[in-house]
Amino acid sequence: MAIEQDQIVAIKYTATVKDEIIDNNMEDAEPLFFMYGRGQMMPGLETRIAEMNIGDSSDLEIPAAEAYGAHDPDAIQTVPKEHLAHLDLHEGLVLQGQGDNGEPVMVIVKDINEDTVVMDHNHPMAGQDISFSVTIQDIRNPSEEELTMGIAAENQHHHHHHEEGGCCGGGEGNSDKEGGGCGCH
Repeated sequence: MAIEQDQIVAIKYTATVKDEIIDNNMEDAEPLFFMYGRGQMMPGLETRIAEMNIGDSSDLEIPAAEAYGAHDPDAIQTVPKEHLAHLDLHEGLVLQGQGDNGEPVMVIVKDINEDTVVMDHNHPMAGQDISFSVTIQDIRNPSEEELTMGIAAENQHHHHHHEEGGCCGGGEGNSDKEGGGCGCH
């Protein structure tokens, strides 16, 4: 039975890049809940779990293009240092700003020069293939409230930020850790 649009899916997973664990909720009491087909998870992960059922486990390979995209050299920007004078700048600092359509975007300070700062608008995981070990914990139909809000009930009253920076999601940063946060919720 295929997972259907807007169903609530609960998964346990381990995500790795080049054999290094980047996110893992296998030891967490609760699985990760998301509404299928709403862009809350990376497209390649949703596509690959579509035919799975409750209790199924699988090892999945998600190419960069279906995860956080290719690294775009045009997404590197140099700005005058004076524009960021109000910040305590250091390499690796993650800043959140707004994109052209008002959506949140994550920017990483790559280099600090005497008069300029080099900013990278690429997602920290851009250009990386991601491997997942996934187990489907639950699949259920959404309530009317969940459909209206577009969020699983389990995620409506709290935000869970993964210690490893979370990397299963749709690509919007939400972790407070440097370099972390790929949008699990």
